[in-house]
Amino acid sequence: MNSLKKLFSLMAITLVALVPMQAAAQLYTKGAPPGSAFIRVLNGTAAQSPPGFIGETPQPALAAFTAGQFTFLPPGEYPVQIGSRKEMFKLEADRFYSVAYLPGALKSFELEGFKSQLKAMIVMMNLLPEQTLSLKTADGKVTVLDSVAPFKAGQREINPLSVSLAIFEGDRKVADVPAAIFERGKASSLIVGGTAAVPILTWDEQK
Repeated sequence: MNSLKKLFSLMAITLVALVPMQAAAQLYTKGAPPGSAFIRVLNGTAAQSPPGFIGETPQPALAAFTAGQFTFLPPGEYPVQIGSRKEMFKLEADRFYSVAYLPGALKSFELEGFKSQLKAMIVMMNLLPEQTLSLKTADGKVTVLDSVAPFKAGQREINPLSVSLAIFEGDRKVADVPAAIFERGKASSLIVGGTAAVPILTWDEQK
């Protein structure tokens, strides 16, 4: 119970804001120049994604519901190509983007980095097209991320700890989340894919 109180009392909501570049660079890509934008590819399908490019940087094929590594670029507009799909995305300084390869589309999720390297971060990306989901403790008593709409993401900084989690639609538990330990200075992204009947939950971790 103490760990649940600790989780609830020390979370800080961080949805869309600028981040300190020094902390962000430590998390995503060491050596990034100040004012860089960060971007990666995420495979939001149940099959291996084709390889592609971010600008002129090659991107490998990705297993189902996994993400690649962040790369940094100067702010501006860049083409992202995955297989035969190609779209332009505008990248802003000190922002973090995950471009999801989805059935029939590419979708950009904008996230932020740490405000404090003493914290851990939880991110949830909802790839289910018709369900608004919340991330809660497994017993449903503490809400970690509330009402993440389809094809949207939510994130929060928390104190490092180990806790059992589950995704909910309203008060109905949809699925238990695979076990994870939330460590200081690490961002853990829960990718929620699959279908409403059979959701597929995958953790992606970035240091």
